[in-house]
Amino acid sequence: MRNLPDLRTPVRELTLIDIMGCMFGLKKLETSIYIELVEENSMTVNDLVERFDKDRSTIQRALQNLTITGLIYREQKNIRNGGYYYVYKAAPFRDIKDIMKVSITRWSEAVMNWIDELELKSEE
Repeated sequence: MRNLPDLRTPVRELTLIDIMGCMFGLKKLETSIYIELVEENSMTVNDLVERFDKDRSTIQRALQNLTITGLIYREQKNIRNGGYYYVYKAAPFRDIKDIMKVSITRWSEAVMNWIDELELKSEE
Protein backbone atom coordinates (compact mmCIF):
# COMPACT_ATOMS: atom_id res chain seq x y z
CA MET A 1 0.00 0.00 0.00
CA ARG A 2 1.34 3.44 -0.85
CA ASN A 3 2.03 6.03 1.80
CA LEU A 4 -1.10 7.91 2.79
CA PRO A 5 -1.01 11.36 4.35
CA ASP A 6 -1.51 11.58 8.10
CA LEU A 7 -5.00 13.09 8.29
CA ARG A 8 -4.87 13.47 12.07
CA THR A 9 -2.99 16.74 11.81
CA PRO A 10 -3.61 19.65 9.46
CA VAL A 11 -1.23 20.10 6.54
CA ARG A 12 -0.55 23.64 7.68
CA GLU A 13 -1.82 26.09 10.25
CA LEU A 14 -5.16 27.64 9.29
CA THR A 15 -5.69 31.38 9.39
CA LEU A 16 -8.87 33.40 9.82
CA ILE A 17 -8.57 34.31 6.13
CA ASP A 18 -8.54 30.59 5.22
CA ILE A 19 -11.54 29.81 7.40
CA MET A 20 -13.62 32.82 6.31
CA GLY A 21 -12.78 32.03 2.69
CA CYS A 22 -13.97 28.46 3.10
CA MET A 23 -17.07 29.20 5.19
CA PHE A 24 -18.33 32.26 3.33
CA GLY A 25 -16.57 32.07 -0.02
CA LEU A 26 -14.64 35.26 0.67
CA LYS A 27 -11.51 36.50 -1.02
CA LYS A 28 -8.57 37.71 1.06
CA LEU A 29 -9.46 41.39 0.54
CA GLU A 30 -13.07 40.79 1.60
CA THR A 31 -11.98 39.07 4.79
CA SER A 32 -9.47 41.84 5.48
CA ILE A 33 -12.20 44.46 5.03
CA TYR A 34 -14.50 42.56 7.40
CA ILE A 35 -11.75 42.40 10.05
CA GLU A 36 -11.02 46.11 9.60
CA LEU A 37 -14.71 46.96 10.06
CA VAL A 38 -14.87 44.85 13.23
CA GLU A 39 -11.87 46.71 14.61
CA GLU A 40 -12.88 50.22 13.48
CA ASN A 41 -16.65 49.95 14.14
CA SER A 42 -17.64 51.79 10.95
CA MET A 43 -16.00 53.11 7.80
CA THR A 44 -16.95 54.76 4.52
CA VAL A 45 -15.94 53.56 1.08
CA ASN A 46 -13.37 56.37 0.94
CA ASP A 47 -11.90 55.27 4.30
CA LEU A 48 -11.49 51.73 2.96
CA VAL A 49 -10.03 52.93 -0.36
CA GLU A 50 -7.33 54.80 1.57
CA ARG A 51 -6.72 51.97 4.05
CA PHE A 52 -6.32 49.23 1.44
CA ASP A 53 -4.94 51.35 -1.42
CA LYS A 54 -7.41 49.85 -3.91
CA ASP A 55 -9.68 51.31 -6.56
CA ARG A 56 -13.09 52.47 -5.40
CA SER A 57 -14.79 49.91 -7.66
CA THR A 58 -12.74 47.07 -6.11
CA ILE A 59 -13.74 48.14 -2.60
CA GLN A 60 -17.39 48.56 -3.59
CA ARG A 61 -17.47 45.08 -5.14
CA ALA A 62 -15.96 43.61 -1.96
CA LEU A 63 -18.49 45.48 0.18
CA GLN A 64 -21.33 44.20 -2.01
CA ASN A 65 -20.15 40.60 -1.56
CA LEU A 66 -19.79 41.07 2.20
CA THR A 67 -23.28 42.57 2.40
CA ILE A 68 -24.77 39.64 0.47
CA THR A 69 -23.19 37.18 2.94
CA GLY A 70 -24.62 39.14 5.88
CA LEU A 71 -21.20 39.85 7.36
CA ILE A 72 -21.61 43.61 7.03
CA TYR A 73 -24.40 46.12 6.61
CA ARG A 74 -24.57 49.77 5.69
CA GLU A 75 -26.26 52.75 7.26
CA GLN A 76 -27.23 55.88 5.38
CA LYS A 77 -25.98 59.15 6.84
CA ASN A 78 -27.67 62.32 5.66
CA ILE A 79 -25.63 65.42 4.90
CA ARG A 80 -27.06 68.61 6.39
CA ASN A 81 -27.11 70.57 3.09
CA GLY A 82 -28.50 67.67 1.10
CA GLY A 83 -27.26 64.34 -0.08
CA TYR A 84 -26.12 61.30 1.83
CA TYR A 85 -23.34 58.75 2.17
CA TYR A 86 -23.08 55.26 3.60
CA VAL A 87 -21.06 53.93 6.48
CA TYR A 88 -20.37 50.22 6.61
CA LYS A 89 -20.43 48.20 9.81
CA ALA A 90 -19.57 44.60 10.57
CA ALA A 91 -21.84 42.03 12.13
CA PRO A 92 -20.44 41.22 15.58
CA PHE A 93 -17.57 38.75 15.31
CA ARG A 94 -18.96 36.65 18.19
CA ASP A 95 -22.13 36.08 16.11
CA ILE A 96 -20.05 35.10 13.08
CA LYS A 97 -18.01 32.69 15.20
CA ASP A 98 -21.25 31.08 16.41
CA ILE A 99 -22.48 30.72 12.82
CA MET A 100 -19.18 29.12 11.81
CA LYS A 101 -19.30 26.67 14.74
CA VAL A 102 -22.87 25.61 13.94
CA SER A 103 -22.03 25.22 10.25
CA ILE A 104 -18.94 23.12 10.98
CA THR A 105 -20.90 20.92 13.40
CA ARG A 106 -23.70 20.36 10.86
CA TRP A 107 -21.22 19.65 8.08
CA SER A 108 -19.25 17.27 10.27
CA GLU A 109 -22.42 15.39 11.30
CA ALA A 110 -23.52 15.15 7.67
CA VAL A 111 -20.13 13.76 6.62
CA MET A 112 -20.15 11.26 9.52
CA ASN A 113 -23.64 10.07 8.52
CA TRP A 114 -22.54 9.77 4.91
CA ILE A 115 -19.50 7.72 5.94
CA ASP A 116 -21.67 5.48 8.15
CA GLU A 117 -23.99 4.78 5.22
CA LEU A 118 -21.17 4.31 2.73
CA GLU A 119 -20.83 0.80 1.37
CA LEU A 120 -18.72 -0.61 -1.40
CA LYS A 121 -20.06 -3.16 -3.84
CA SER A 122 -17.57 -5.76 -2.59
CA GLU A 123 -19.05 -5.47 0.94
CA GLU A 124 -22.68 -5.97 -0.08
